[in-house]
Amino acid sequence: MNSRSWLLLILSLLLLLAFVGGSVINYLITRSAVHREIVKNDLPLTMDNIYSEISAELTRPILVASSMASDTFLKDWVMDGELDPEKVRKYLAEIQQKYGFFSTFFISSYTFNYYHFKGIHKQIRPDDSHDVWYYRFIGSGKEYDLDVDTDEAADNVLTVFINHRVVDEQGRLLGVTGVGLKMAGLARLVQTYEEKYGRHVYLADQGGSIQIHQDSSLIETKNIADLTGLGKIAQELLGNTETPGNYEFEREGDRIFLNSRYMDSLNWFLFVEQSETTALATARMNFFRSVIIGAFASILIILITLTTISRYQRKVELLAVTDELTGIANRRKLEKEFDLFSYRFVRKNVPFSLILLDLDGFKRINDELGHLQGDEVLQIIAREISDVLRPTDVFARWGGDEFAILVETTGVRAVQIAERIRGLISEIEWPSLSFEKEDPRTNISASVGVAPFGEGDTFDTLLLKADQQMYIGKQAGGNRVELS
Repeated sequence: MNSRSWLLLILSLLLLLAFVGGSVINYLITRSAVHREIVKNDLPLTMDNIYSEISAELTRPILVASSMASDTFLKDWVMDGELDPEKVRKYLAEIQQKYGFFSTFFISSYTFNYYHFKGIHKQIRPDDSHDVWYYRFIGSGKEYDLDVDTDEAADNVLTVFINHRVVDEQGRLLGVTGVGLKMAGLARLVQTYEEKYGRHVYLADQGGSIQIHQDSSLIETKNIADLTGLGKIAQELLGNTETPGNYEFEREGDRIFLNSRYMDSLNWFLFVEQSETTALATARMNFFRSVIIGAFASILIILITLTTISRYQRKVELLAVTDELTGIANRRKLEKEFDLFSYRFVRKNVPFSLILLDLDGFKRINDELGHLQGDEVLQIIAREISDVLRPTDVFARWGGDEFAILVETTGVRAVQIAERIRGLISEIEWPSLSFEKEDPRTNISASVGVAPFGEGDTFDTLLLKADQQMYIGKQAGGNRVELS
């Protein structure tokens, strides 16, 4: 087997391993990216949308309950002795019909009558388990709250009640009024969120008791601590009322991403869950697809690899002679070009000179603006100088803030070129800084040494002469050109 066959065999094996290994790595990277996207963007964005929609859905009944509690009719009717119950029934019925609520009610703190939009339902008592909420709410001192309970006045339908305190002008309690929303309607709303966003959505009160859930059997009967995987973090979840929280936990072998947010207006927590298994379904399919496609692609790659090696080799050679920061030639390139220049000098008597320049005040830029800004200054100066040089000139970064230029011309003409470059550097219009302070870039200039090539010169001797002249310029205050 010849070397070419060995190359193809080894390349085939490497490609096969690369595609399989690459697919595995890609899957892991995708998994990490999906994880990051869910935690940082996707789930919080979904949370914000659901939060806004639920807030809008529940804010309206809260505002209506607040309006009822402030209604002078209701207050006057109570303080006048609740003489005509039919008036308050009609009042409650009008609100129920106008807004489409499941229930509207008022409970007097004087007679303890439970007025319903259908009439007087009953008198509440402390020993009635269905009336405990009233005494708990009155004792809490809250202006309003939300309570999930069965509605005795409507066949014990599970209802979300918005209760609002009614007080007179002196702050004395007159009773509690409010509205009720059928839980089934809110459950359907939550279900639409789950279908729309592909997330699991539920709400719980400050104690963790589930208040809204697609599974009605969990409402008021289960705590979030009872849900699989949430027991260990339930306390942390319920303790975070300041900022939205991101959490992760395991449930039946699946990683679950959870976003929680406290809803101040409701005194409830909103929870939105995302299954990693569901989120990665497409990524897994892409993994298997990539492995299959990779096997076929390997054959094609082998055919074109040999033809592209030479092209990439040329690119590598170019990188070897290019300064990474500025994109101009580097020392190695300058030394190679010097050999060509000196060859033409010997064979064809073509004069050439070396221009060596060092930036004045560059250290101050690094010290005051930082090295990133210093790098940008070097890039801009390299670009400006490149624009004024001839195609035959060789422009290289010698190191740090030093640049070197080989020009096919006499020393006198090289000085003219150097003067032009020196003036150009002093007149560069720098981009404005992002902060207010003195800009040290406006004081930047160049000290330039020019050395024409002579008989017996080597690269080192020519460089030394140019460097000496540049140093003389530096000693004289900078921003000047000196000829050897």
